[in-house]
Amino acid sequence: MGDLIGKPPLNDLTVKDVADFLKVKYYGTNFSIKTATSLDELRNRGLVFSKSKLENEVLNRARQVCFIVRELPDYKGEHAFIIVDNPRLAFAKVLMEFFLEKKEPSIGVNTVIHPTAEISPTVTIGNNCTIGRDVEIGDYTEIRNNATIAENVKIGKHCLIRSNCVIGEEGFGFEYDMDEKPIRIPHLGGVKIGDCVEIGNFVSIARGTLKDTIISSYVKIDNLVHIAHNCIIGENTLIIACAEVSGSCIVGRNCWLGVGCTTMQKIRIGDNSVIGIGAVVIKDVPPNAIVAGNPAKIIRYKEVLE
Repeated sequence: MGDLIGKPPLNDLTVKDVADFLKVKYYGTNFSIKTATSLDELRNRGLVFSKSKLENEVLNRARQVCFIVRELPDYKGEHAFIIVDNPRLAFAKVLMEFFLEKKEPSIGVNTVIHPTAEISPTVTIGNNCTIGRDVEIGDYTEIRNNATIAENVKIGKHCLIRSNCVIGEEGFGFEYDMDEKPIRIPHLGGVKIGDCVEIGNFVSIARGTLKDTIISSYVKIDNLVHIAHNCIIGENTLIIACAEVSGSCIVGRNCWLGVGCTTMQKIRIGDNSVIGIGAVVIKDVPPNAIVAGNPAKIIRYKEVLE
C-alpha cells in the first residue's frame, strides 16, 4: 500500500461512508477522511488499518484518524474505529472503492487488433498492444501497455493483464532428428484464462501443444513469471515473482508458489500447497504440503480444518 500513502480519496469521504460500505458500525467521531496512510506515517483525518491492538502512543501521534481494527483500544480520543475480522482486507476494499480511479473503456494508440477478435465494449486496452486472431476478452478486463495477446487466447471477465506480458506465443519444444538437429514441435493449442485473474508485468504464458494452457479464475500471477505449455493452474493460486512452471505441470487450487521457485515438467502440485522461496520441485507435491529447498522436500503439512 506504499504508493497510496498520502493519496486523497476521489470524492468527499466520511467515516460513516466507510462503515456503511463495509456494512459495519463505527465507534467514535464521524469526520471527513482526507488521506490513506500507514501506522508509521499517521496523518490527521487519515484512514489506516492495524492488525494489532492500538497502543496510546500510536493514538497520540495524530488527531481524528479512522482506524480499521479488530478491537477497540482502551483510549479512544477524537478518533474513529471500524471493527472488522480482517482489517487488511477491509482496508484494501476501501482503497479499491474510494481511492482508485475507475477507468473508462478505451483502446490506446498504436494498438493492433485482429478483425476476428471478440472484445467486450467494456474492455480497456493500453498503448502498443497486439491482439491476435480469434482472441476473446470478457467484460471489464484491462490490458495495459505493450502487451501481446497471441491467437486463440480466451480471457475472462474482470481480469488485469499488466504491461509487457506475452500470452499465447509458442512454448519451447523440440525433438532431435537423425542428424541430431533440434526440430521444433508445433504448438497448436491456445490459452484459456478465467475470471478475475491478475497477471503481472513481463509474464510469459505459452500456448498448449495440442490442448490449451489453462489459468483458472482468481489466479494471481506476479511479475516476471514464466508458465510453460499445457500447464493447468487451479483457482485462487498465487504465483510470486520470478517463479517458473515447466511444461504440462498441474498446480492445484489455493496454492502459493514462492519467489524464484522452479518445477520440472509434468509435476503435480496438490491443493493448498506452499512452495518455498527458490525451491526446486522435481517430484509431485501432495495436497496441503509445505515444501522448500533444492531439491524441494516436505517441511510439514498445513493444518486442515474439518
